[in-house]
Amino acid sequence: MAKNKKNDDEFEPGAAQFGNFINYYEFNPPKNRLALFEGKFCECFSSDKRKILCLDVGCNTGELTRGLHEMLSSGQAAVRMMGVDLDPQLVQRANETIANEPESEMQFHALNVVTQVEERDQLWNRYLESQEPERKRFDIAFCFSTTMWIHLNHGDAGLESLLACLATWADNVVIEPQPWKCYRNAARRLRRANRPPFPLFDSLVHRSSVHDHIDDIFRNRLGMELHTHLGHSEWQRPVLWYRHKPTANLAISN
Repeated sequence: MAKNKKNDDEFEPGAAQFGNFINYYEFNPPKNRLALFEGKFCECFSSDKRKILCLDVGCNTGELTRGLHEMLSSGQAAVRMMGVDLDPQLVQRANETIANEPESEMQFHALNVVTQVEERDQLWNRYLESQEPERKRFDIAFCFSTTMWIHLNHGDAGLESLLACLATWADNVVIEPQPWKCYRNAARRLRRANRPPFPLFDSLVHRSSVHDHIDDIFRNRLGMELHTHLGHSEWQRPVLWYRHKPTANLAISN
């Protein structure tokens, strides 16, 4: 029932400037998102193709990354996942979960995809080359509830850079953008915790229309199309699947 769904206005996870909550999956378990992918999504990545190479941007401690890997690996023996997050402590925890797997099909790396551009490109190029020599892009890039934190900390240009990065490095992008009310709630939590405010909050141009702005960038500036609206996560955030049009023109420099 709708009344049982979690609501950002009522739930208080604490204050974190970059969204790097150490207990994130305690209040937002992976199953809430994974349920949206049943059937129609996995069927598009069948076992008769090359390796499925996936990227999870903003992976936190990796629980959802591992769930996505397990989901895609059902009936598909060659799925590889890389998770990246800007918080080294979270990435360390993620790596601890796969430390005893000698040939893990997952990797986790500490990386800020917006500010560490050279390191990012080198890491991803090496990874793709190591998996398949001719690979230039991931099959899928996942980005769950990360756009707001990039937007708040790096401004409108940072958000556009993130989207361009995803479109450049992946054939398919699955993204869960936060609505503007989440921005207000994040700013309020910082105030309540007596923490410095987000310095770019008042300068953001795209506010109440942030979802439409993301859609416009993907469609009209990055050569992608909305393939499927997969539904809404438990906090009523849309989960959107974009893919490249046949003739993509990546207009934003990342």
